[in-house]
Amino acid sequence: MVRLDPQSYMKDSVLELRGDGKAGGGLVLAFQSLAALALATGGCHVQEWPFFSSARRGANIRSFLRISHLPIEKACEVNRPLVSVLMDEAAAKAVDFALGVPDGGTFVFNSRHTPEECARHYHLSGRVVTVPGDDIGAEHLKHNIGNVSVYVAIAHAIGGFEDDLIERAFLAALERRHVPQQVIERNRAAIHATPPRILSGWFDEGGAADRQKPRFAGYGDLPIGAQTGLRLSRNNRTANYAPSGFRLRFADPSDACTGCAHCITNCPEGIIRYEPDAERGVRVLGADVNRFCKLCAECVAVCPEHLFTQVAFEETWQEEVTS
Repeated sequence: MVRLDPQSYMKDSVLELRGDGKAGGGLVLAFQSLAALALATGGCHVQEWPFFSSARRGANIRSFLRISHLPIEKACEVNRPLVSVLMDEAAAKAVDFALGVPDGGTFVFNSRHTPEECARHYHLSGRVVTVPGDDIGAEHLKHNIGNVSVYVAIAHAIGGFEDDLIERAFLAALERRHVPQQVIERNRAAIHATPPRILSGWFDEGGAADRQKPRFAGYGDLPIGAQTGLRLSRNNRTANYAPSGFRLRFADPSDACTGCAHCITNCPEGIIRYEPDAERGVRVLGADVNRFCKLCAECVAVCPEHLFTQVAFEETWQEEVTS
């Protein structure tokens, strides 16, 4: 595995970055700040833009960034990034964030897991950088948002940026958004707290075909003229559109369901589980939340007995045991 250097790409060609996350998680601000940081160093050309599949909080989003000392002539999305950023691990359930990254590329994670754990779990070959951005955000910003720390981690992974310039570029972006001064100071504290908690290492855990882009195989059962399935299609695992860190819970320990069926008729996914009941008509048993619930909260709003709730949820990894 050849270790690819971002600085060489900036000098001799174009350094391309791609980030995946959730709307409301700060990915766009992080990439905008990186673009401003590159411009502030002088002699750099940049190209930065986000792609939104939906504007609702929790929907998957993607950001692109190109940096070069040479004029940038490309005008397409970044599909072979040297640096891949995963702002929210839940986004990896819906997209292959590492697709197209060459062996020896760089991966930056907002994660409590170590670089070695991430490399093994996602089958990565290259440099893996991790930072517990959500934890740092909770400590200094009073909110589990990791974009500040991820921005700093990316800047360190690219290299060549002075620490004070890294700080000024991000805080300037906040000032342009008219953020209160006390919030700016909290972000400053988060920036200072980040470098000691960045972990990095080189690993070779990927297979030869892990990140090859699949050949186009046609549109399958989609109607003529359609290039994507509807967001409500069960084929799209709509649970991946749920806000990060939350899941739907159904609990009825006292058998309080009245059989009104409001949750059944209002659920856009049709995933409410129920059984016939002689007295009530139906008795709700729960919902298939792991694959198809995007946590629209229709059932939460309409249930007269408040049997559905939105609860905190953290993804757990179950690694295969090999002998």
